[in-house]
Amino acid sequence: MHSSIGMHARGFTLLEVVIAVSILCVAVLTVAQLLATGVEGIALSRAQTLSAMLASGRLEQLRALLFAFDSTGVRITDLSTDLSVRDPGPGGSGLASAGTDSLQTSTSGFVDYLDAHGRWIGTGASPPADAIFVRRWSIDAWRGSPDALVVQVLVRPVSQGPAGTIRRGRAETRLTSLLVRTHR
Repeated sequence: MHSSIGMHARGFTLLEVVIAVSILCVAVLTVAQLLATGVEGIALSRAQTLSAMLASGRLEQLRALLFAFDSTGVRITDLSTDLSVRDPGPGGSGLASAGTDSLQTSTSGFVDYLDAHGRWIGTGASPPADAIFVRRWSIDAWRGSPDALVVQVLVRPVSQGPAGTIRRGRAETRLTSLLVRTHR
């Protein structure tokens, strides 16, 4: 009995300690990597959700613009509301055709820039320094019809600046809707 007690009381060898510390380090590094991946996933999810909300909000504003027939059958189209400014109002292009490149290039009257919280911060050909998202929209006649419009909204991270933390394309939202002229 004496000799077995002595075996248990001797403690750990240096090799056992090194192996235990190595296993602990691997476990801690794995947990840290999982946490970093989780944080990145949460940030991406937030950006995707915000992008979808920003696109949906603009699409609803465009759908709310007047596109109807009056009581005598005359076509009425809002061609003057400016949605590219903080507070929409007169002086814009409304539901006028945006041209073919307005979803890919910043076309005056069809683009605005938003911060990390989705707040409007500017418009124009170049994004302000603190822009995180660019929101562009296009309006085109559907199959040449004057009574149906294809309305598209694209929200994506800006390609330079602070949005570099969000990989372009992964937090991008593109919505399309068909707007049909109705009788009032």
